[in-house]
Amino acid sequence: MKQKRKTAVFLALLLVAAFCLTGVEDRAEAANTNNVRYYYDQLSAEAKSVYDAMYGMYEQGILKTGTERYDLVANGHMTQDELAACEGKYDSLLKAFGAARDAFYADYPEIFYVDFSALSITVEGNEQSGYRAYLGAKDEESVYFTKGFDGKEQVENAIKEQEAKINRIAGEAKKAETVKEQVIAAHDAILKDTVYKLETNCSEGNTGHIRTSYGALVKGESLCEGYARAVKSVLDAMGIKSVLVQGYYQESDGSRNLHMWNYVQIDGTWYGVDATANDGMEDGAASDTYLLADSSVMKEHHMPDGIMSPAGFLFTYPVLAGGS
Repeated sequence: MKQKRKTAVFLALLLVAAFCLTGVEDRAEAANTNNVRYYYDQLSAEAKSVYDAMYGMYEQGILKTGTERYDLVANGHMTQDELAACEGKYDSLLKAFGAARDAFYADYPEIFYVDFSALSITVEGNEQSGYRAYLGAKDEESVYFTKGFDGKEQVENAIKEQEAKINRIAGEAKKAETVKEQVIAAHDAILKDTVYKLETNCSEGNTGHIRTSYGALVKGESLCEGYARAVKSVLDAMGIKSVLVQGYYQESDGSRNLHMWNYVQIDGTWYGVDATANDGMEDGAASDTYLLADSSVMKEHHMPDGIMSPAGFLFTYPVLAGGS
C-alpha cells in the first residue's frame, strides 16, 4: 500500500513549468470579470482556476484570518483525478499558482493585509484515500498576514479605515466634470496625505505597510508600490479603469531602480501616472510630469517589465497614447 503523500507546494524563487491539470476551462470564467481584472484575462485556463480560488478566499473572508486554508477540490476548482494525473510532480502546479498570485494581487491591490508571498498550495493524499489541495499558509506555524497584522479583528478595523479614506477621496474626485479631471483630483488627494518613506526611515510599526495601499492611504507613508496600489484602489472605486505596471525607473546617469506605477484609461486611451515620481520620491521636487503622460514622456525614465515576481510569468501592459 502506498504511504499517504503530503507535499507542501509553495512558490520557489526561480520556478517555471507548465500546468498538468486539464478539463478546467469551463470553470475559468466562474468569477465575476469586472473592470479591475485586467491581468486575469492574460492567464491560462488552468491559472485562472487558481485565481478564482483566491477570489473565493477573499469573498468568503478567509484571507482576513491569516491562517485558514481553502479546499480547492471541495470548492470545485480542481478534481481528485486532475491531482492524481500529476503523479506527484507539482512543478507545473507551482507555475499556475505563481502566475495566478501575481495577477490576483495586481488586480486587487486593496487586499493590503495579505502577504501573498506567504501563501502556498498544499497537496495531500494518495490514490486510496483520495487527493486534496489547499491554498493557505505553508504549515501550521505560519501565517500569511502582512507584517503589522496579527488577527482578523485588527484586519477588519484596518479595512474600515481604508474604505473610509477611499470613499472620501473618490466622492470628492467624482464631483469633477470630466474623467480626466476626476483622475487628477484623486491623484492629488493621495499625494496630499502621503510621503515617500523607506523601511529605514518610516515610522515605527510601518515597515510592513509601506508597500501597500493601506500604507499610502491610511498610514500616510509609502514606497512606490504603495502609491501605485493606492491609485488603483481609488480609481477602481470610481469605476475608472487602471492597471499596475511594474518595471524600472532609469535615472539620467543610466542607473535603474525597481519601480511601480499606473496606466489609466480615459475615453479608450491609456496614459501613464506615476504618483511616486510626481510626489518627488526621496529627494526630488513634486511635479505633474507623469500625470496622464503619453508614451513619449513615460519612455524617458520608465522601463516596464512584465515579469512581476520570481514566478516568471510574463504579463503584457496596455499601449500608451503615442505608442505603437
